Amino acid sequence: MKKNNLTNLRVFVINLHDHKDKRSRMKKILSNFAFKYEFFNAFDGRELDIDYFKNYNDCKRKLFLGRSLFPSELGALESNRLILKKITNEKIEKALVLEDDISFNENFEIYLKKIINLQYNWELIRFNENKKINTAFSRKVIDLDKNVSLRRFPKLYGGSHAYLITLDGAKKILQLTENYYHHIDLIMGQTWKNNLNSLFCIPGLVWQLPELNVVPENHPRFIKKTKKLTNFYPYSRFLYKIYEAIAKWYFFSITFFSDQRNYKKSKIKS
Repeated sequence: MKKNNLTNLRVFVINLHDHKDKRSRMKKILSNFAFKYEFFNAFDGRELDIDYFKNYNDCKRKLFLGRSLFPSELGALESNRLILKKITNEKIEKALVLEDDISFNENFEIYLKKIINLQYNWELIRFNENKKINTAFSRKVIDLDKNVSLRRFPKLYGGSHAYLITLDGAKKILQLTENYYHHIDLIMGQTWKNNLNSLFCIPGLVWQLPELNVVPENHPRFIKKTKKLTNFYPYSRFLYKIYEAIAKWYFFSITFFSDQRNYKKSKIKS
């Protein structure tokens, strides 16, 4: 079987139209990689009211998570939705989606090619270099070599700044955004809802640069809440956390045997 090379991989870089410095920076970095890339104009949610986002359920968001999604978060989600729609409409078999405020491990391209050529039906691979994630409880599914592996986590973790996705994976995540109240990175972690085969690359190989992702001090997330939401909120939040915990660990448990088989196969090949 002919191996896939990175020149056939579709790569999208999400970039706001007025972030020209970030675009120039990414051009310089990506010129060193073998794959071709294209900039994808990010959806700018900064100026829009939440009522614009028809698929967004603000009532559930407040009921289960205590606050509305911010316009910038809605914009990020919509940007990813538009890319996923492009992938499904154009029937793109595999795509790499990147944000414009990231940096790469020097061996990223090597491991990216290994993942592309795996004889394993992954649907979403997330790259998130994070000390907390690197040391958190997880299960090895594939060894890429003795230092890098693909792992499944029982807990939800954020980070949608770099991910590899298949056509089937894009379709499944789009289904989860037909009525949503989470941010895009947590939607990607809700694997139990549609059997999405989502793994993390550990170490993450790609990280966000804090200096390029500065949040203003007057951002709503830094403003202490003074209004009580509803008297029912503490109970709805508690019930939601129980549901989520059961669902996460159930899916993590039922994938145990298939993950063990795949891990043994990868160990034999390596």
